[in-house]
Amino acid sequence: MIYLKNCTLRFQNDPAKYHQNRLYVTLTDSCELHPGDRLGMHGILQKFQTARNPGMFDRRKYYKEKGIYYEYKVASLDSLSTGPYGIDSKLQQLLYHIRGQMAQTYANCLPEKENGIITAMILGDKSLLDLNIQNLYQESGIGHLLAISGLHVTMIGMAFLKLLRKLSVPEKFSIFLSIFVIVCYGRMTDFSISTSRAIIMMILLLGSCLFERTYDGKNALALAAVIILLQKPFALFSCSFLLSFGAMTGIYVIMPVLEDIWYGDHWECKRRRRLFHQQERELKANYKSGVFLIFLHNLLINAGKMLLLSASIQLSSLPVVLYFFSEVPLYGILINLLIIPLASFLVIFSFLGGIAGSLYLPLGKGILANSYWLLKLYEKICLFFQKLPGHMQIIGKPEWWQLLLYYLILTGFLVWQWYCSNAIDQLEYAGMTGQLKTMRQHRKFIGKLVPILCIPVLLHFPSSALQLTLLDVGQGDGIYIHTTDHKNILLDGGSTSEKQVGKYRLLPFLKSKGIRRLDYMIATHADEDHVNGLIELLQMSGDSYTIGMLLLPDVSDTNKDRYRLLRQEAYKKNIPVSNLSAGMHLQEGSVSFICLNPPSGTDYGSPNEESVVLSLQCQNFSCLLTGDLAGEGEEYVQNILKSPKLRRQYGLPDHYTVLKAAHHGSKNSTGDEFLSYVRPEYALISCGQKNSYGHPHRELLDRLQQCGSKIFRTDQQGAVMLELKNRKLTLTSYL
Repeated sequence: MIYLKNCTLRFQNDPAKYHQNRLYVTLTDSCELHPGDRLGMHGILQKFQTARNPGMFDRRKYYKEKGIYYEYKVASLDSLSTGPYGIDSKLQQLLYHIRGQMAQTYANCLPEKENGIITAMILGDKSLLDLNIQNLYQESGIGHLLAISGLHVTMIGMAFLKLLRKLSVPEKFSIFLSIFVIVCYGRMTDFSISTSRAIIMMILLLGSCLFERTYDGKNALALAAVIILLQKPFALFSCSFLLSFGAMTGIYVIMPVLEDIWYGDHWECKRRRRLFHQQERELKANYKSGVFLIFLHNLLINAGKMLLLSASIQLSSLPVVLYFFSEVPLYGILINLLIIPLASFLVIFSFLGGIAGSLYLPLGKGILANSYWLLKLYEKICLFFQKLPGHMQIIGKPEWWQLLLYYLILTGFLVWQWYCSNAIDQLEYAGMTGQLKTMRQHRKFIGKLVPILCIPVLLHFPSSALQLTLLDVGQGDGIYIHTTDHKNILLDGGSTSEKQVGKYRLLPFLKSKGIRRLDYMIATHADEDHVNGLIELLQMSGDSYTIGMLLLPDVSDTNKDRYRLLRQEAYKKNIPVSNLSAGMHLQEGSVSFICLNPPSGTDYGSPNEESVVLSLQCQNFSCLLTGDLAGEGEEYVQNILKSPKLRRQYGLPDHYTVLKAAHHGSKNSTGDEFLSYVRPEYALISCGQKNSYGHPHRELLDRLQQCGSKIFRTDQQGAVMLELKNRKLTLTSYL
């Protein structure tokens, strides 16, 4: 028996949406529960699984940051009774009712795509959000609009406060009501980290008015961080916390410094304002041209400040963005410059439209029409910039020392600017004009240069060592190879246990490595668990990353569905396609690849038998990559390995350092005789956790142990990474 208090659970795309309690329930059927419901549950309680691929989303860490540590998978669920509701429960019921009415209004008044955007933006529910729109906003650098933040809370709180003042409600009572409204709004939208931060700071702002105290944004931000971290300590490591507080830190700390650098310190600004007031009086004498020039001047000043605002946020949050996403939108600052001024209108129209539509639907529809056209404008702007070259720049995931160095340089820069500001004040009071000019020149030159020089600190510099990573793609294969002359090769990429393995496993890994170009993409054979991710990567390739060449096995039946689909997608992107057959040789720097299977134009009985087999050699390291090799294909490679003459002809080593075991550790592949010729020191097996095939089989594991191989498995160790540097091999795993 489980009693759920202050908790709403729903079956939806985002299972972490409702988590006020510390129990996450995966429901087998669609249902909705409410506070006070008593439930009978039967299921399994277990810990969350963690990320198994470098650069991949870490599920356990994500839920840990939200205060959720266990998962309860429900096989059956019955509502036994409804408990008594307290005041808080009644209020919560009312808030969820309002939320439901607003959501229904958006659904009735807006098309599906715009409904999803407004529901995410105003109600914090992203379950209806169109994935294409979500990706478009993120790639344009305006994904923050889809999260409830300070803009929403400030607009709602201040608008309500002004309304009460217009109605002549007493000041203190107006402030109390405004605080109550924004807290209710946060409760209604489930208090995300960004929402909590905005509400705490808004309460402090209104409280300062109430008690006639000075509001300090930096202190308010620090107090909001302390309050949130006391409730959720692990939120400190979450992307939403770091981005929300990083952006506000940029506004409060970096923005004033950049304004001083580009617009001058307060002494210069005072003189400039005095001079402009004199010019303004002269301009107003000529009404037509004068008013326009004054308007143009103010417009340029405001646009410049908006650019500095975006630059400040970018400087403070860029390391966080790269750490979590490994890429940045090149035109994000410009897009925000065009979109942010309109965001206030969008929030106002959307919120008022939702409330008005709950009371009288035609009125809500009329107001939400404005939101619809604003969203269409947003989409047009994003699509325009998306067509420009280099709209997304893959930078790679910075190392911890790069993050530390970046923030040390940035902090040192801010401290030096603070010192210069104090020195200028002293020189101004002393009237030392000559030294003032020199100090200001140095300050502005260094101030414009240092922020630009900070950025290269975060760049990913490719290693000159040979690297091979056996990616954990579940039940499938995916191998990434980085050669000594910085060539990038992807051998296979598919899975039958993981959905959209290209988008959610392969591409995040490639981005984390800062890879903008795959020189070779190789499909060993046509099985789904080896190529469905490659098809996705081909479809997604383009401006942000490119593919140099697609290599397929040289077999007689090249019209198999997946071979044909791979070629079609490659031709659409103007990617050349070539074939691999036994005897072909590829040299990349000090790394050589020799193809041992299949013979040109062969017609084996199964796709596994025609798998491409590559022998990789570099200095004292050798690796045999076998795909799903079996049957006649294995016999063909075995005949090459057991012949001293053919070994010399192909330039093969006496034994291999590493063997990628064929067919995910199947008992019918990688036989005893084959292993006697390979004699690997290490064996790598790619298979899914608790897969239905029983891979890897006990027989294969016994054979590998008998030949003295140390076994690494993706189902147990996660991704396996090999690095050969200065003739020294390092093997590590990522779980």
